[in-house]
Amino acid sequence: MTQSSWIQRCIVALCCAFGMACAPAFAQTVTLTFDNIGKLGPYPDSWTESGFSVTSLEPNGPHLHAGADSLVLHSREGSQPYRFQRLDGESFDFVAFDYFGGDSVFVSDTGATFSILGDQPLATFTMPAAFQHVTYIDWFMPNPGDLSTPDPQWGEIDNFVTNISPAPEPGQVAMLGLGLAGLLLHGRRARRR
Repeated sequence: MTQSSWIQRCIVALCCAFGMACAPAFAQTVTLTFDNIGKLGPYPDSWTESGFSVTSLEPNGPHLHAGADSLVLHSREGSQPYRFQRLDGESFDFVAFDYFGGDSVFVSDTGATFSILGDQPLATFTMPAAFQHVTYIDWFMPNPGDLSTPDPQWGEIDNFVTNISPAPEPGQVAMLGLGLAGLLLHGRRARRR
């Protein structure tokens, strides 16, 4: 094998490694099931599951409302809105959720909104593309009718489905570096000739 042939084979191998390093990683689907949230008591401070947190943004004593294995919210008073976000602060795609109850509104940090109007039986809702690459989702229930009448609406959410993009593996980054170094070396040698 000549030196030129050996160099060409090395370059091909490095380019293949470069291509593997640049190959897109598949998104990971994460579902928040709220299993056993009720064991924390009826008003937990927050909920953490599968790399996500749910917190209340109510400034006067924030708390969540726990069902047995679901998250509950009501209008009028209390703890709303609830915020869903990743623990690491990175973005995610809000894909779908199971819901039943009254009027609800979901708002993302990007300004996307999704509303559920009227009493809903248990159903799965699929989110529009505007809820991709968001860093948080706020869920609240608007107050219906006359605010002097204590007649709150209730909503219950479960199976909050998200997609998250995995971080690049260190090995992929190293292979990318090797591929680039090989291409630069080949270009340098070609210019010398």
